[in-house]
Amino acid sequence: MKNKLVLFFFAFFTILPIKALALSYLPEKPYPGAPLLLELPKKVKKVEFLGKNYRPFAYRQRFYALLAVPLNTKPGSYPLKIYAEKIYSYQVKIYPKKYPEEHLEVPPKMIHYPPEVIDRIKREVKAIKQALRGFTPEPLLEGPFVWPVAGRLSSPFGFRRVYNGVPRSHHSGIDIAVPKGTPVKAANSGRVVLTGDFYLPGKIVIIDHGLGIYTVYCHLDKILVKTGQAVDKGEKIALSGASGRVTGPHLHFGCYIEGVKVDPKMLLEVF
Repeated sequence: MKNKLVLFFFAFFTILPIKALALSYLPEKPYPGAPLLLELPKKVKKVEFLGKNYRPFAYRQRFYALLAVPLNTKPGSYPLKIYAEKIYSYQVKIYPKKYPEEHLEVPPKMIHYPPEVIDRIKREVKAIKQALRGFTPEPLLEGPFVWPVAGRLSSPFGFRRVYNGVPRSHHSGIDIAVPKGTPVKAANSGRVVLTGDFYLPGKIVIIDHGLGIYTVYCHLDKILVKTGQAVDKGEKIALSGASGRVTGPHLHFGCYIEGVKVDPKMLLEVF
């Protein structure tokens, strides 16, 4: 009888955590291109989703993980695993999302880069991708993200232009229309991993927030930080401008999670 009682309590407390580990996330209807903020009831080792591993972080005695849904993800249900004292398995439904497109007929010379700058563009794209591939194992961010500037959203995430029937890549961030010289703030605490004056994005700053989370600030007029510098959330890092390949002053603001570009506006809304 005693052995049966011990076995009963062992089985009860082994099964209980599975029922108690409820999965909560925002947005409630995730879509391709969305960041996915999980709220975890306790600290876990990692979260596995869509072929990538994510590490949790703590904020105000709660635990979270920030995941990414790539733009090319087809609607449907996908497995998500939480690794704690055991593995908990779930299904997350990804909902369809139609991004706006603009079809334009233009002279060919307007959609091709000058031959003399192609090598430069390739080098700069490589440098940006390399910066975004880094991984800092500890969180550098401090709670929710904040807007880097206050202004009108002039171009949304995911927007795509189709020139002469040939589609370009989806817009990798959001454009916020602000006058030249507007102070640009760090959306969260972190470390500057790249600055420079590039052909396409102009003057650029990339901040590492730890755990594979990065924010990108482009078309700046003046950079006020240096590579390797630690910055606080809300700290002034630059002045907005119209550098690079643009038609007017604005801030391009982007976010990458584990190398996947996600909608920064949604990130600001869910966390």
